[in-house]
Amino acid sequence: MAFKRTIHYLAGIVFTIIVLIASCLIGKTLAGEKSRVAIVTYISNNEQERAVIALIKSIRELSAQYRDINIYIALCDPDNSLAISLKDEDVSLIPLEIERRYLEYPLAIKAFAAAQVEKIVKTDLNTLIWMDPGVIVLKPFDALLLDKNYDVVIRPVTLSNNIGLSPGERPNDYWAPIYKENNLQNKQLQTIKTIVDEVEIQPYYNCEVFAINPKLGLCQKWVQTLSKLLEDKQYQATVCTTFSRKLFLHQVVLSGVIAANVKPNRIKPLQVTHAYPFNQHEQLSKEKQVSSLDELSVVIFDYAWEQIPDWLQKLPVNEPLKTWLSDTYLDYLKLSDNLYRIEGSCNSYLIMTKEGSVIIDPAGAMIAPDYFRKILKIYPLKTILLTHSHQDHCANLSEWLIDSSITIIAKREIYTCNEYRERLAPFFARRGAIWSRKPLPDSTEIHEEESVIPNTTFIDDYNFELGGLHFYLTHTSGETPDHATIWIPELQAVFVGDNYYEYFINNATLRGTSTRPVLGYIRTLDLALSYESEYFLPGHGKPVISKSTIEETVSNLRDGLQYLYAETIKGINAGKDVYTLMQEIKMPAQYPIQPYFGNVEWTIRGIFQENIGWFDENPASMYALPPSSIYPELVEISGIEALIQKAEQLLSNKEYVKVLHLTDVILNSNPDNKKANEIRLEALEALRGSTRNYVERIWLDYGIRTAREKIGH
Repeated sequence: MAFKRTIHYLAGIVFTIIVLIASCLIGKTLAGEKSRVAIVTYISNNEQERAVIALIKSIRELSAQYRDINIYIALCDPDNSLAISLKDEDVSLIPLEIERRYLEYPLAIKAFAAAQVEKIVKTDLNTLIWMDPGVIVLKPFDALLLDKNYDVVIRPVTLSNNIGLSPGERPNDYWAPIYKENNLQNKQLQTIKTIVDEVEIQPYYNCEVFAINPKLGLCQKWVQTLSKLLEDKQYQATVCTTFSRKLFLHQVVLSGVIAANVKPNRIKPLQVTHAYPFNQHEQLSKEKQVSSLDELSVVIFDYAWEQIPDWLQKLPVNEPLKTWLSDTYLDYLKLSDNLYRIEGSCNSYLIMTKEGSVIIDPAGAMIAPDYFRKILKIYPLKTILLTHSHQDHCANLSEWLIDSSITIIAKREIYTCNEYRERLAPFFARRGAIWSRKPLPDSTEIHEEESVIPNTTFIDDYNFELGGLHFYLTHTSGETPDHATIWIPELQAVFVGDNYYEYFINNATLRGTSTRPVLGYIRTLDLALSYESEYFLPGHGKPVISKSTIEETVSNLRDGLQYLYAETIKGINAGKDVYTLMQEIKMPAQYPIQPYFGNVEWTIRGIFQENIGWFDENPASMYALPPSSIYPELVEISGIEALIQKAEQLLSNKEYVKVLHLTDVILNSNPDNKKANEIRLEALEALRGSTRNYVERIWLDYGIRTAREKIGH
C-alpha cells in the first residue's frame, strides 16, 4: 500500500512537471504569436474615438491571450483628438499621412491608415489585423491569425448591393480600371458567395475586419490603385456618380488587389462569427444566424451604437457579458465629464452636477431609457430643458417626472406652437402617414398629440445655476418660434436644437409647416459660434467637437445659408420668379453642404415665400382656377397618344421631371391610363435611384406607390 502511494505521489510530481513545462511552452508560443501580430484601426472624429476606446477595452478584457496585443491607431487629426489618453506601451498613435481632399471621400481613409501601419510593421509581423471603429471583440480571435499556409484572412461582402459582378461577367465601367490596373481576367477568377443575400460573385471582399501578411505590401498597392482613381477626374465625374459607388470604392479596390496578388488557396475564409454583421442579423440565413451574442468572437456593430441605442435588445446575451456590454455602451455615450448623449427620436443630453442632473430634450432617450436612469439613480433629475416643442424632442415627458419638484423650462411661445399643432392635427396626421409610409388615416384614427406644459417659461433669456454649472437659455427662432439655444460655459458646450443640421436645413419642409425664417438659423449659428465652445450639440445627428472643427463646420453652414439668402433677395429685387431662381442659384463649391435632408432649391423657394408670399406677378395666379384646369383641353388638342409618345421620348432622354409634368396632364383627365402610369412610374423610380435625399425619397416613394396602385401591381 505504501509502495502504491509512493508511486502515485511520484506520478503526480511528474504530471505536475509536465503540465508546468507544457504551460511554459504554450505561454512562450502565445507570447511569440502575440509579438508577431498587431491590430490597426483609425480615428477621424469623436464618434470613432469613443468607439475605438470601446474596441480597445474589449481587446484588453475579453480576448484572453491577445489582451496585450499591439494596437496601432491612425489619427486623422491628432491635434484635436483625446485619444492621446489611450497611448501606452501596447498602443501606438500614428498621425495619418493623407492629402486633405481624400478625407472627404467616403472611407478612403482606411486604405491610407492600413498602408501607413503596414510600412511600420512589415519586417516584424506575419499578421496585421484590421478592425474598423465600431467593431467589438467578445472572445479570442484565433481565426484572424495567419500561418504559413495563408497570406490573407477575409470574408466576402455582406451584400452585393448592385456592386458585385456575377461569375464571368465583363467588368463594367466601375470595375474596369481596377481589373486593368491589376491585370485581372474576369473569366479566370474564382467566385465567392455573399454572406447575406448569398449571391455568387467575382472576388469582392468585406474590409471591416480582415488580416493580411504585411510583408506582401497589399495595403501599399491598395493605396496606389485607389489614389489613381481618386485623381481620375473623368472616372469620378462619370462613373462614381452615386453614393454607393463612392462608399464602396475602397472595398472594391482592395478586392481587386487581393485577387491579383494572392492565390485563392492562400486566402483563408474568415468565419462569420469572427466578423458578424450585427445590423444584418435578421437578414442572415438561419444557418448563419447566432442565437446569442455570447457565440461571437468579433462583432461588427458599425452604425448601431450611434444610430440604434436599443441595440442590446436586438439579440440575446447572457451575463456577465450583458452587463459588460451595457457598461461599455454607457461609457461610449459619454461625450465628456458630466455630459452624456443618446439619440433616438432626437439627441437627448444628460448633464450631471453634484446637486443633481439636467436633461435636455428627453424624448430621444426613451428609445433606451435605462442608460440615463442608471445615472439618475446617483444624480437625481432636477430640471428638464426643452430646445423647442416638436414632439420628437418632448414626447413621453411624464416618464421622467418621477418627482413633482422637477422643473420644466421652455420658451413662452411653446403655447402658441401647441395651438398651431392642434389646429392642423388632421393635416399633420395625413402628412405624417405619408412620411412614415403608412396608409392614410381616416378621421377616427386622428389623435391629437399630447401638448407639453412647462412649469417655467421665459421670453428672451433665462439663466440658472445647479451644482456649480451655469445654464444660459436664449430665444433663437428658426426651426420653430419657441426655439432656444442653451450655453453651459463650464462644460464649454452649446446646445442648438434643430437650428443646425450637418445637412441642408428644411426651412420649407415638405412634411408641412409654416415657412421657417432662414435669418433665424443664421442668427442662431452666429450666437453659438460666439461662445467659442468645444462641444457644439445639435438636436439631431453627430455632435461637432473641438473649437477648430466647430469654426470650420458650423461656419460653413452659416456662410452657405447667408449666400443663398443674399442671392435669393437679389433675384427677388431683380424681378425674377421663384423657378428661375431655383434653377440659376448654385451653391459655391466652398460650401459642400450635403442635400440629405433639405436642398438648395427648396431653401431658395422657402426664402422666396418667406419674404414676399405666394404671388408671382402672373395675373393668372390671382384666380381660383389652377393650371391643371386646362389639362383636359390640352389632351383634347394633342390627343393622348401624342402626349404619351412625347412622354416616352422625354423618358428616354432622362428628362424625368418633365415626364412627371406631362403625365400630370394625361392623368388629370384619365387617371387610370395604364401606359401613362407606367411611364410615370419609370421616371419616379429613376429619380429615386439617383438621390440620397431622405425627404425626396419619401415623396418619390409615395408617388411610386400611387402609380403602382393605378397599374395594379
